[in-house]
Amino acid sequence: MQYVWLATAWLLFGLLHSALAATTVKQTIAAAMRNAFPYYRPLYTMFATGNLVAVLYCHLQIPVRLLMRSSIIEKIAAIVMFIPAVIVLAATIRKYFMNLSGIDVLLNRPPVPLQLETTGLHRYMRHPLYSGTLLVVWSIFVWQPSIANLVSCTCITIYTRIGIYFEEKKLLLEFGEEYKQYRKKVPMLLPRV
Repeated sequence: MQYVWLATAWLLFGLLHSALAATTVKQTIAAAMRNAFPYYRPLYTMFATGNLVAVLYCHLQIPVRLLMRSSIIEKIAAIVMFIPAVIVLAATIRKYFMNLSGIDVLLNRPPVPLQLETTGLHRYMRHPLYSGTLLVVWSIFVWQPSIANLVSCTCITIYTRIGIYFEEKKLLLEFGEEYKQYRKKVPMLLPRV
């Protein structure tokens, strides 16, 4: 039953996260908040972070029940997956943190103009933040293949894939032909070898 609750917590996190980021919801909130709407992004970030912490707390309350024991090879594989994943996440978060978190608004910095990002890690994959996230969570599962980790990794993977679908639709609306051409050249999550 605890795994059903964990999956439900991830589902609620995903629904709230997506609903509050949806364009129509943001337009409704913008009309209600009027001049205060620039503060929506930092409020949304704090709310999403709080929800994520709550889900992770639920996850950590579940006793560890391993599906199997990780061998030394699997532990090494987990480390080999984890290190580049953290580097990708750190680079991506560093690039987008001020704008995505809303801190730029709180610091009275002008908004960054909307443009299609095709440099840096985006030369190799369209969604490096998602790539790094998936690699981190699955490396944790390889390190400790518990039932709770499997449930969380599966939920995160499904949510990420659904999120990419909707984000790609939004990017096509925003950037049109430019994004179509970029999408043809650059893979979604894994760089071409």
